Amino acid sequence: MRHVKMLIALALMAVALLPPYSTQAQDARRCFNVPGITNCIEGRFREYWEQNGGLAVFGYPITPATTERTAEGNFLTQYFERNRFELHPEKARPYDVLLGRLGDDRLRQQGRDWSNFPPGKPAEECLFFRETGHSLCNLERGVGFRSYWESHGLQDPALNQYQRSLALFGLPLSEVTVETNAAGDTVLAQWFERARFEYHLNKPREFRVLLGLLGNETRNPPTVGVSPLPAPAPDPFPQCNGIAAANNAIAAPNCVTLGKTVTIALFGFGPNQNINFRVVTEAGVAIGGSQTARTGVNGIATIDIETTNYSGTSLQPGNYVFMAEDSSGSGRTASAPFRVIP
Repeated sequence: MRHVKMLIALALMAVALLPPYSTQAQDARRCFNVPGITNCIEGRFREYWEQNGGLAVFGYPITPATTERTAEGNFLTQYFERNRFELHPEKARPYDVLLGRLGDDRLRQQGRDWSNFPPGKPAEECLFFRETGHSLCNLERGVGFRSYWESHGLQDPALNQYQRSLALFGLPLSEVTVETNAAGDTVLAQWFERARFEYHLNKPREFRVLLGLLGNETRNPPTVGVSPLPAPAPDPFPQCNGIAAANNAIAAPNCVTLGKTVTIALFGFGPNQNINFRVVTEAGVAIGGSQTARTGVNGIATIDIETTNYSGTSLQPGNYVFMAEDSSGSGRTASAPFRVIP
């Protein structure tokens, strides 16, 4: 009897040491306690997602992993907000997971051929890609698309940093352009084979580069005229309506409470060019004197307007216009209306 009890006790101890299957299955999956995100990631896709940028680079999963047929055969595929994973078990790691060329795919959906985009030029502060004829630069000193591209990449110790970035994002397909993204934001952007970089002026400088939601856009491209639009929700900021459109510039945001900063981005000017600018009231009265900014190698300049201390003056609630012109007399101008509210 004592022998039987001992065997039972040993069996129970052995079972207790084995983790239950449900725990193993749960640990292998990563789910997200985020409203609207119902899909999880697991296996090789989870590993790749976590090792190569995670949420900031790929976004949340928007589909489950399913088998899809491609020109090369049937492969396990999963869409994320910013890209698409495709599993190729016949390839060695880390190239067993391939990323979709969603930058090129999205441009094609829009009827745009990147090979027709205006080319860039080699510049000292930029990377130039002869394969596509486009340059990659920062938009501000030490901040922008080049810094972001170079600081992210596929985790492969056999590659140098340039090759890692190229493997993750691909070649640039455009110069810096002005785009309206799916959220309706007007942003400076640059297209790559596998991404669209966006520059959000209303973010702190170190967080201004965000990746476009190309997974969402390519899988569910916006349609026009298919179904009636829902009734618009009440405008939470009706005092910000009716601000005129900007020209060769972006004001972000173009409606701020007193004490906040408006950041202006100028584009369409020549590289390394002096730009004269001023802020005027709705009545045309200049606030302070004319000031000067200088564009970068890509012809872009950013300027902060401190609403409580612009040229020693506090901008009272009202409408203003940021006005700029090329100091060389070429006739290039820019304007960006904005509003200060109490």
